[in-house]
This record gives sequence, C-alpha cells and structure tokens, in this order.
Amino acid sequence: MSSRWQTWVDSLLGISQWLVLALWLGAMVFFSAAVAPSAFGVLPTRYLAGTLVNSVLGKLEWWGLVCGVLLTGIQAAQVIRAGKLTTWAGRLAVGLPVLMTVVVAISKFVVSARLAAIRRALGSELEQLPLDDPTRLTFAAWHQYSVWLMGFNILAAVALVVVHHLWLAPTTSTVARDA
Repeated sequence: MSSRWQTWVDSLLGISQWLVLALWLGAMVFFSAAVAPSAFGVLPTRYLAGTLVNSVLGKLEWWGLVCGVLLTGIQAAQVIRAGKLTTWAGRLAVGLPVLMTVVVAISKFVVSARLAAIRRALGSELEQLPLDDPTRLTFAAWHQYSVWLMGFNILAAVALVVVHHLWLAPTTSTVARDA
C-alpha cells in the first residue's frame, strides 16, 4: 500500500473517530443538560415530561448503539494500524467503546424497558403515588440506574478523548518525520 494511501486511510479513520465520538458525547450531554431538565421545567405535568424524555432517550439509546459499534470498529482499526494494540492505551482505546456499547445496551434493553413497563402499568397515576410506595421507589431506583449508566458513558467518552490526546495521538516530531 502506498504511503499516500495509508495517510489517506489514517486521516479518514481519525476524522471518523472524532466525528462519531463528538456526536455521541454531544448528544448525551445535550440530553442530560438541556432536554430532560427543560421537559420537566416547561411541561405542565411530570407524566408529559417523562413521556417526552422517555421518547428522546429511546432514540438516543439507539443512536448510542450505532455509535458504539462504529466507534469500536474505528478504534480497533486505528490501534491496529498504529501497532499499539498491545499497549495499555491501545487496549483501553478499543475497550472503552466496547464497554460503552454494552452499557447503552443495558440501559436500552434492561433499565429503560423496566421503566417503560412501570409507566405503562400506571400511566399518570405514578406521580400520584405516595413517595414511600414500593412501586414509586422501584421506579426511582431504576431511574437512578439510568442516570448512572449515562453518566458512566459520558465519563468514558471523555476518558477516550484523554487517552487519544495524551497517549495515542502522533507527536509533532512523528508527523514531521513521516512527512
């Protein structure tokens, strides 16, 4: 393979990696910082706000699954091409997107499914239950798991940026030497 072709492939992988990671991280942060609080702050009932947030979260989880698979493949290709698969940073760069994808799958198919089942069973009556009602406490616990899982994925995405910047990015001397 020619040097020019290799450079083009490496550039395409790098751009793809940052684009997918930025879109996924940005979507999670925007959802957490803007969509959910706005829905609960503006809509007239918690039930309506929860319905909106649940709908958006479902789409975000599908987005996360797609981004996770793409990011895992891109990361693996980059790390293998750079010959860094045997380093801790290389393994972390591939392992983090795998873990993030597993986490979003758990969120989608376990946690959100349980929350949706409770909401379907009770509808708007959920917010009328006493705060110490077992069903309401169960809903609150599953909601907290959902928040923790997304928080983990946000932190993992930031860690991936740091790993790339500090340990996997080519140095300027390497770039100059290869030019």
